[in-house]
Amino acid sequence: MKAESVSPEELQLWLAGYVLGDLSPEEAERLEALLKLRPELHRELQALQRALETAYGIEEKQPPPALRASLLQAQAAQPMHTPTWVAKGSRLWQRGLGAVAAGLIVALGLGNLYLWRRLQLAQTQGIPGEVLTYELQPTAENLAGSVKLEVDPQRLQGRLVAQGLPPLPEGRVYALWVVLEPEAPFTTDRAGAVLVAAFPVDETGNRQQELRLPPVFESTEWVRAVAITEEDGNRPQEHQGSPLWISG
Repeated sequence: MKAESVSPEELQLWLAGYVLGDLSPEEAERLEALLKLRPELHRELQALQRALETAYGIEEKQPPPALRASLLQAQAAQPMHTPTWVAKGSRLWQRGLGAVAAGLIVALGLGNLYLWRRLQLAQTQGIPGEVLTYELQPTAENLAGSVKLEVDPQRLQGRLVAQGLPPLPEGRVYALWVVLEPEAPFTTDRAGAVLVAAFPVDETGNRQQELRLPPVFESTEWVRAVAITEEDGNRPQEHQGSPLWISG
């Protein structure tokens, strides 16, 4: 069989049927012969496998109306040539799932199908998760101010809100730490802590700051406490200070 004797539409249907395990023995034999003639098709077959795994690895969703209209328009614009072997009863067209997958692949191409599924995945991951709040309490009765850390574990984003903290001398900063459980699988300093951020406060002792959090916050089982210390502004990572505010 010559490689050029197969139309692009027929080839895409064969690849889709191969991945879905829905080719007849004759179709599988013809495709395997074609793969020997065109080894580069193995990459497309692997990419199709990954695309379909992505497609069915998340909850099925209908595309947004605008995207759906674009997909239908693209499909309508594509000339469809039904191969004779499909008319003879290929089992690929006897399954709704196979028909949808093959139709999308033929009409839109593998790249667009993959992008559509990646969009669905991105939309699923983009839904904000539960936000955890750590309220830090002063460790001394004469210590004024309050500190709150809001944590989004899913996106590892945080928001620090400090109010009424004592202003610091020049060259000094406050340091925000996450203190871990002893068995936590993370590298810590000698105090069992990881530096999250060093920050100054204004003349009224206030500070609000968006933070990129370390991966330890993905699993709060490793978090023992969140604490604030006073440190040297040039070397806050040395962790010389004792906790001034700490979560319960």
